[in-house]
Amino acid sequence: MQKYVSVFIPTFNGAQNIAECLDTLLQQKVPSDYQLEILVIDSGSTDGTVEILQSYADKIVLSEIPNAEFSHGGTRAKAAKIAKGEFILFLTQDATPTNDRWIVNMIEPFFISEKVGCVFGRQIPRPNAPVTIKREISNVFAGFGPPDSILVQRNKSLVDGKETNALNNFFSDVNSAVRKELLVGEVPFRHVAYAEDQLLAKDMQVKGYLKTYSPQGAVWHSNDYTAREYFRRKFDEYVGLYETVQFPLVASKKSLLLGWIKPTLADWKFLRKDGEYSLRSKFVWFFESPFFNLALKAGIYFAAKSLKNSKHNKYSLEKRNRG
Repeated sequence: MQKYVSVFIPTFNGAQNIAECLDTLLQQKVPSDYQLEILVIDSGSTDGTVEILQSYADKIVLSEIPNAEFSHGGTRAKAAKIAKGEFILFLTQDATPTNDRWIVNMIEPFFISEKVGCVFGRQIPRPNAPVTIKREISNVFAGFGPPDSILVQRNKSLVDGKETNALNNFFSDVNSAVRKELLVGEVPFRHVAYAEDQLLAKDMQVKGYLKTYSPQGAVWHSNDYTAREYFRRKFDEYVGLYETVQFPLVASKKSLLLGWIKPTLADWKFLRKDGEYSLRSKFVWFFESPFFNLALKAGIYFAAKSLKNSKHNKYSLEKRNRG
């Protein structure tokens, strides 16, 4: 019986990078006893993405849904049900594998133990990404260990089941892989608006499965945001993290007013050492960096305020209903 490994990409107005992503996938070295399946669900693109996808009609399985039907957890759960693969690899439309062994490197941890439930790979920022974003991505993944290792993260002892570490929920569907039998069984994606990946990682660990990091399964990825778009992204991100994995948030005016200074200095230090930016780009990002860091702090501040207000409004309504 033919075995498959599936790759799923949700798309929405992704014309800028989707062809590059698909071309790289089609050049992957797939294990000899597996066949590659590429699934794409588009949710109402209007920028030519669908036309690009249709040009790959003989190489991918394309589905289209109305934009209103898309959700980060629900759409990925739908893909898991129709995928043929024993393993399902998840990418975003702006993530491109850096080498032709990305699939091999992403599924390798599953062969270590049947207890490995999910894998996340390394993200490498694109050369001219906004410096705040480039520094953040570089530092986050540098902290997970050597680039030639496989890191196993667990919450409970494999010997006696006792808790050994606090839950580590970091997980990103920008670049990840999951056993299909778990996704359609005891650890499915939840139908949430945001942070479905971190919630999946939490559920995996609670159920006793291992989360691993495979740095050699790397992709090029960074968002080309403006400072205003970065604020909106961070606002949505922290609201989502609070609502799904109870990430602690505090609306600190001090952090809002002064918290941007230290990361801006870190950005400037990063700029000085980075050899990928042109002199002109360094000049641009030197002046724009404070706005990005202020946008980050404002996103956290207003996310916390919004959640606090929604709690207050909910409490007031419940009190009136009880009255």
